[in-house]
Amino acid sequence: MRTVFLVVLWTSALVGCNGSTPTAPTPPGPPVVTNPLPPASAISGISVLGDQWIPTNSAAPVQMTARLITSTTPFEYTLATDGVTWSIEPADIARIDQSGRVLPLSIGTATVTAKYGDKAGINPIRVLPDYSGNWSGQFRITGCTGGSDFRECGRMMVGAGAGSGTGISDNPFYPLTMTLSQLRDQVTGTVRESRASGDLMYPVSGIVRVAGPLVLEATANKPSGDELRVFNWSSTTNADAAQRMQAIFATQLLPVIAEINPKEPLRRAGLVATQMLGLALCRYVLKLPPVVEMSREEVVSWLGPTVQRYID
Repeated sequence: MRTVFLVVLWTSALVGCNGSTPTAPTPPGPPVVTNPLPPASAISGISVLGDQWIPTNSAAPVQMTARLITSTTPFEYTLATDGVTWSIEPADIARIDQSGRVLPLSIGTATVTAKYGDKAGINPIRVLPDYSGNWSGQFRITGCTGGSDFRECGRMMVGAGAGSGTGISDNPFYPLTMTLSQLRDQVTGTVRESRASGDLMYPVSGIVRVAGPLVLEATANKPSGDELRVFNWSSTTNADAAQRMQAIFATQLLPVIAEINPKEPLRRAGLVATQMLGLALCRYVLKLPPVVEMSREEVVSWLGPTVQRYID
């Protein structure tokens, strides 16, 4: 920061013809203090004002202000900090100058103290990472619950569908991108997960722990019947959609059939697919009334034995 000093030169000139020496100008008086600190004996308490959540990447120091409560008028001072002694503990988390400006040093919690006379006030602070922005990478599933098939979580945890091929993948990590925003230690955002069967998008939320790690949680819903309906309709005429349906077959249906019966799993899975895709086409795309009107229990009762025969 540059400071420009303006120097005013007073000059005098002899005016007239009498040769008298002019009177020197009166020097300026001391500056007027509009809000002096009260005597320490008048202070009844101190509170410290300032942001308690400080990101590690803060570009500028965070200002703390001492609010002095007095027993006489005016009853509080919030602007004058000269004479207030500032400190912070532990000193390796952040440092503070004698103007009350805090600069973060490392992740953790600390306490800012403002002292005047025998009175003191504190403000707890927390220095934490800022996870706002766009992130990309990969993740591995270490635990999950739900799903209509109890074996589904196990297959996802070993990477079925994460890499190329079918069944257990050599690379059990799933690629993803995230867009996150952060308020204090609360983080929210959206995850886009790339799968062979199509991208999944779902909301995510989490918290920044005291030590700094970010822990996120999300519920990733499986693609809806509407998505299957669109694929099934377009796959008959669209090569890209057909390829995507083939990927669903290879990464979702085939691993299940192979685990149940490893003998000729490709043929078995293909025959099961004929039933499932035919049902989806007639029930959701063509909307044949007799098929649409069937309850879930009736569909299972009629098609279940046929599908079971293909598996056994």
